[in-house]
Parts: sequence; structure tokens; C-alpha cells
Amino acid sequence: MKKIWNKDLTLLLLGQSVSRLGDSAHHIALMWFILEKTGSSAIMGTLSALAYIPSLILGPFAGVIVDKYSRKKIILLTDFIRGLIVGLLALFFFTKGLNITEIFILTVLLGISSAFFNPCIPSSIPEMVEPENLPRANSLFSIAGRVTEIIGPSVGGILYKFIGAGLLFTFNAFSFFIASICTLFIKIPQRYKDGKINFIGDIGEVLRRLKENKDLMTLGITAAVLNFFYVPFFILLPVYIKNYLHLDASVYGFVLGAGGVGSLIGLLITSVISPSGDKKYNMFRFSLIGQGAFIGLLALPLSSIQLIILFFIIQLLNIFVNIYINVTFQLMVPSEERGRFFGLLGLFVGGLQPISMSLSGIIAEYVKIPIIFIFCTTVILLMSWKVITIKGLRNLFIIKEKGKEEEILVSHT
Repeated sequence: MKKIWNKDLTLLLLGQSVSRLGDSAHHIALMWFILEKTGSSAIMGTLSALAYIPSLILGPFAGVIVDKYSRKKIILLTDFIRGLIVGLLALFFFTKGLNITEIFILTVLLGISSAFFNPCIPSSIPEMVEPENLPRANSLFSIAGRVTEIIGPSVGGILYKFIGAGLLFTFNAFSFFIASICTLFIKIPQRYKDGKINFIGDIGEVLRRLKENKDLMTLGITAAVLNFFYVPFFILLPVYIKNYLHLDASVYGFVLGAGGVGSLIGLLITSVISPSGDKKYNMFRFSLIGQGAFIGLLALPLSSIQLIILFFIIQLLNIFVNIYINVTFQLMVPSEERGRFFGLLGLFVGGLQPISMSLSGIIAEYVKIPIIFIFCTTVILLMSWKVITIKGLRNLFIIKEKGKEEEILVSHT
């Protein structure tokens, strides 16, 4: 088995871990600052939307840029710009005091820069490791993300009490600058196709590939549909626990905690173990069907212990599914189209998610939650079966991606 660690992957992981840690602490500081300043949950919700919407809308267009220009330079520039934006936030805080308008404007600018940054990482990782190490590499980045999401808010909440929002904003600005410095010393090979930027034409090229490649289209639609029908389980879970299982809030906390532990263990397993192609494919199939079957058991009258164990298993299997679906996309989509593909995927999946959230709450007012769970489980199992019957999917876990004659491989230093 070839080694996964190299200087480039290590520096990229280190830089992004530091920036995500700062970002997590920053989010807590910003939310609490607004809550103390305005006391308005509506403003907090609007701010969250403003941070999310630019990435959602601009994702496909940003993906075109990511495919046409150096991903290393885009990562470097967007981290540096985000550092400047957060630095302005800290500067305003210390010099004249922040107002809500300034916070909204700077948050939108952060969202815009993040829209260009987000497709770069999943598009770059396949160029930095061997194909057989892709699941492990993706797991390492996911582990770093989960750990920073746990540590960041906890540390941010404690530090906010003692040092305030301004210094936390400053820390986040420096975290982005540190990430930029790490990126300076990274080489990211990248394949290009000649031609000027044509947003409509370049996005249309990826859509045509999806139309021509039925397997890729099926997998992409399945990923979006699975995500759409998984959302109700998480949105309605607290209501289900309270009103149907007649358990208290502490059980809900333990259930979420067990799910978090399951996710982390799944990530650790996929980051350490790299099974052969056939075993990897069988693990993917088992996890996909098993996840759907286990999540269907949530519709049953469960005890608190059963619910906790079940959620642990579901989240454990969910990690295997997500990692291997992501790896499959990375292998199926040529390097010079990955930015656009992941931008479109983010728009499609991200756009459906809030719709699912809203519909879940509305439908639950009229339909019993166990019935909703059973319906969602049926769709999930049908879509899962559709995936594992895709012809040629098995080969993607075995063969390496092959280059094309018209591609030019360039290593950016």
C-alpha cells in the first residue's frame, strides 16, 4: 500500500484545519455578539442565510473559475481575502464599534469568497494522492473538520466570556493568513483544457457530460435525493423523541452525541484502512443498503438505549456512504471539470436541503411522523438499490483515472 502522507497534503490539511478552527470560534463570537447587541433571533437567522446563499448561488460559476485557473492560487487568494475581511471586522470592533449593516456586508463578502474556495479542496485532493488512497485522504479532511467543529465552538464560547468578540475575530483573521502561508509551499497538479471562460458554455459542458454519462447522472441524482429524504429524520427527531417515544431532552442530547461518536469512528476507520477494490465496493454496498434499513427502524417504538445505539450505527454507516460516493465522483469526473461539477452538485444538493427542512415541518403537522419516516425509508432503499445496480460502478473502486491526450498537466509551485 502506497503512503498517503506527503508534504503537500500535510500542509493543505494543516492550513485548512487552522482556518476552520478560527472560523468555528468566529461563528460563536459573531452569534453571541449579535444576540447581546440586538436580542433578535430574526437577525441571527438572516445573518446565517447571508453567509450561506452566496456559496449556493455562485457555486457553479465559481466552479468554472476553479477549472480554468490555478486552484492553488485560488485557495491562497481566497484565504488571504477572508483574512482581510475578518480583519476589517476586528478593526471596526476596536475602533468605532460594529453595526449590523457592516456585519451583514462583510458576511456577504465572506460568503462570496468562500464560494470560490469551496470547490477547490475536493477538486485538488485527487491530484495529491494515489487513487487507492482517496478514501483515506477524504476521511482525514473530514476528521479535521469534525474535530474543529467540536473544539472551535467550545473554545470560542469560553474565550468569548474572557476576551470578547474582538480578539476572537482577530484570531480568525490570523488563522486565514496562516492557511495562506501553508498554501504558498504546496504543489497542486492540475489538468486544463484550452479556451477562454464561457460561463454558460463551460457549465453546459458538464451538464452534457452528465447527460451522456448515465452512471454519473444516476449517482448525482441519487446523492441529492438521499440527502433530501434523510433531512426529515434529523429535523423531526426531537419532536419524535418527545411526542411519540415520550422521552426527555437528555435522551435527545445522548442520541446526537452517539451519532457524533459514530461519525468520528467511521472517519477514523476510513482514514486508516484502505481495502482492496472489491472489498471497498462491497463495503460501500453494505453501508448504503444497511444505512437505509437501519434508519427505517426509527419508525418503531424504541427505548432510549435502542435509539442511541441505532443512531450510532446509522451515522457510522453514513460516513462510509458519503466518503465512497465522494471518491466515486472524484474518479468519474475529469480533473479539468471537477470544480464545475462540485459547484453544480453543491447548488443542487444545497438548494434541496432547505426545501426538505420546510416540507418536513409542514407535513408533520398533518401526517404522523412514523408514517413520514416509513415513506422516506422506502425512497432511500429504492434509490440505494438503484446505485448498487449501476453498471461499471464496481470498476471505479479498482481502476485508476486515466489522462487524456488533450489534457495538460501543470504543477503549480
